[in-house]
Amino acid sequence: MRLATFLQSALVAPGSRQPVFRQPMLPALVRLGSTDCGSESSGDVDNLNGSSTIMEPNLVAGNRTRYTIDDSTCPPVEYDVLKKIVSKHCTSLSAYLSNRPIAEHTREAFHIAREFVESHPHSKIILDSGCGTGRSTLLLSKMNPDHVVIGIDRSLARLNRNAVYRTTFQERIESDRNNDVALSDENVLAITTPDRPNLLIIRAELSNFWRCAIDSGWSALIHKHYLLYPNPYPKNSRLKSRWHAHPSFPLILQLGGDVVVRSNWEGYLKQFASAVLIAADEVWSYDDDKNVARKYSASALNGPIRLEPNEIPMTNFEKKYFDCGERVYELFLQQNEH
Repeated sequence: MRLATFLQSALVAPGSRQPVFRQPMLPALVRLGSTDCGSESSGDVDNLNGSSTIMEPNLVAGNRTRYTIDDSTCPPVEYDVLKKIVSKHCTSLSAYLSNRPIAEHTREAFHIAREFVESHPHSKIILDSGCGTGRSTLLLSKMNPDHVVIGIDRSLARLNRNAVYRTTFQERIESDRNNDVALSDENVLAITTPDRPNLLIIRAELSNFWRCAIDSGWSALIHKHYLLYPNPYPKNSRLKSRWHAHPSFPLILQLGGDVVVRSNWEGYLKQFASAVLIAADEVWSYDDDKNVARKYSASALNGPIRLEPNEIPMTNFEKKYFDCGERVYELFLQQNEH
């Protein structure tokens, strides 16, 4: 693979190491976001340096909106319950990973990402995990031109709501049909855009991609890691599906870099911080038993902060929340090696 050519547009199907290259015809205006306060969909991000247009807040009694998640709608999990879950995941991580082989399509996707990173030898990495429509990845690549920005999501259907990626997919697929190449948007693994040479979008399962990154020594290269999906499973019956209570939670800490988690659900971020502190007290069963949570302890103690409405909305969710008067919070976990 010629890396100079790779920087144009790489669409790779599983089972093939040979990408098909094409210079995509991209729209002059990136159109993302939405003024509807519902799901994350397409719309405008003409102003990348400020908040979206301020609308009349859709508030109800007590400064709540219909999107508010708090202790009354989803009570916090008891500390002892969370401690038991997180402690188990930290001490049994090796066993968990040994029973979960990495899917071949994720290995191939990481192979592309590794070559892309190697083509930027002096750049640090910013990961945007669960990037959804890719709005946040585009913003991060614009704000950090000296970093490699990699957005990861397991669903290209969500990316297909973004005009930039949708245009590239459709043109690529139509071209391949004309050339009798069996490629569809379901089996595309990666895409770049020529106007953002530091940006790469990957379709992969997150925890497996993180494992590949750790095994390839990326922990020393990752500058920041964004987890921006705002309200994962707001029912206590789905607690173990949230990242801080998921078996792969230790991998987030193992990856390194400063971790940025945003949500309109303050309780979720508080429990994420508690999980970090719990992990800092555990003896790990991975990476030569080195505890990689302790470097985040100081910032975890600070807990989440409320973002000002004039903050840049990183995702379409945040844009909708700001427009509707919903509060948005950020947990910033800064690593401290000393």
